[in-house]
Amino acid sequence: MTDQQNKPKNRTGLNILFGVLFVILAAAIIYLYMQLTGERKEAAEMKVTLELQKDNLTKELNELNSSFTKLRGDNEQMNQRLEQENQKIQDLLAIKASNAKKIQIYEKEVTSLRGVLKSYIIQVDSLNQANLKLRAENKDVKQRFDEAKSTNKQLEEVNKNLQGKVEAAAVVKALSVVAEPIDNGGTVQKKMKKVQKIRVCFNLGENAVAKKGPRKIYMCIANPSQRIMIKSGTDTFTLQGNTKPFSAMREVEYEGSTLEVCIFYETTPTDIVAGTYYIDLYMDGVAIGTTSFSLK
Repeated sequence: MTDQQNKPKNRTGLNILFGVLFVILAAAIIYLYMQLTGERKEAAEMKVTLELQKDNLTKELNELNSSFTKLRGDNEQMNQRLEQENQKIQDLLAIKASNAKKIQIYEKEVTSLRGVLKSYIIQVDSLNQANLKLRAENKDVKQRFDEAKSTNKQLEEVNKNLQGKVEAAAVVKALSVVAEPIDNGGTVQKKMKKVQKIRVCFNLGENAVAKKGPRKIYMCIANPSQRIMIKSGTDTFTLQGNTKPFSAMREVEYEGSTLEVCIFYETTPTDIVAGTYYIDLYMDGVAIGTTSFSLK
């Protein structure tokens, strides 16, 4: 066979080879395109799934954050721990969960936070129960305290009344009080110019519960102008917390039985005027007797 006869045959073979290669290449391109399209579709689906997971986890984190916030109370130590968990949630929310690895971090932390929340709920409930019990006990203690306070107040009133009665019972009275204007010889005078003294006599009554021992009796003589007659501005005594001037004072030894007492006040010519004179007697800060007399 000649060379010219072989050339058509060679060309035909090459054409067939090129055709086969083209078909194979086209098939490969179509296969790769299909593969790439599938992967893109899977990637899109995965992205949607990841976004959905992220949204769900974000929602749950926000709910956990709200739950932790609601657990706040008066316990400072518990509040600090809750604040730490809230901060952890805020840090998680700041993560851009765009891949499966970060989503796994989300899910792991959310699971951990659920366990922590459950633990804290139990602790807070226990604290609340303890607080309720403590409040009930405090209420009971307060009620008992109020009852005791009321009882003490009643006892104080009783004691006060008893003390008042004891003090009243211990008061020694001046009985049969007689006041007379006299001269230096002890004679009762009717004329003002002859009066040199005022004599006041009385009996300290018998009292078994009264204090025994030395007692000071203060006599106050008010002239017709209601001015207390005194010898010195320093002659004063204390009466119910106030300072009161007195005309004369005598100290006696009282032993609980009847005791006759006389007190004298020396007058001056300017002391005596016409009118009524009022005499009050005091001992131990209380009035024990009174009387009066008149001069013309």
